[in-house]
Amino acid sequence: MFNRYADVLSNLPTYSKNVFKKGYLKWLFNQCKGWGKLSYGLLVFNLILQTISLFQSYAVNPTVAILGFIGGNLSVACVIGISNRSGIQGWLGATSAVCIASVGFMAGNYATAWEQIGYLLFLDFFCILDPKWNDNIQAEKLKNRFEWIAYIGFFVLAWGVLYYIFSLTSDPRVFLDSLNLAMAITGSLLELNRKREQYFVWTISSVFTIALWTQTMLQGDGNFALIFSYSVFFLNDMYAFFSKKGWFRGQNETGKMTVK
Repeated sequence: MFNRYADVLSNLPTYSKNVFKKGYLKWLFNQCKGWGKLSYGLLVFNLILQTISLFQSYAVNPTVAILGFIGGNLSVACVIGISNRSGIQGWLGATSAVCIASVGFMAGNYATAWEQIGYLLFLDFFCILDPKWNDNIQAEKLKNRFEWIAYIGFFVLAWGVLYYIFSLTSDPRVFLDSLNLAMAITGSLLELNRKREQYFVWTISSVFTIALWTQTMLQGDGNFALIFSYSVFFLNDMYAFFSKKGWFRGQNETGKMTVK
């Protein structure tokens, strides 16, 4: 289950050469080429929305507005990069995680902030060191009802523990905040074990995250930036569900996921 992590950590000098190799910046730039038209369309659509949010919220809180703008754009680029098996996803994810975590801490959404730190440490860091992290993914369904019960039980337990922990803080939206973190942890566990059902979790998580940041904005602690970016995530999830080339349905005869 943790073989990829162990491999990278035990061979850090070797994997670090992937970052310091000659022509690395040019290679990263080329990772943004050859994406599908839908991918570029979502990037432009999100950029327009993020620009609107930036202008509307800058006068209220310039720091949150700028961080939200950067995080909102790069997080969408990261997700789309993952869909296109792009090696730049690690840097996009890491930078957006720092921005979104900062906004989360300033807004009092502490669980969401720690969620981003978790992505940074346990996903983005390894994607940077090992650009082929997502190559040759063999996804499978949950095998029986007992696996379903196990993952649902894990989610309920995680949510209960997280709700209690963050209720001890000044988090003003602890119900939705802890719920989102519990779903993120459960989705990550499903992803780690290459389960297709992770997409149910990520899609539902997008809906509740939109609700969280909408509530945050209405209470004066945020803006439209992350509402827009997670709305684009939701559109991307819908593509994964219903497109024949999407992650959820797009399998070739060998079972390898095809997303381009």
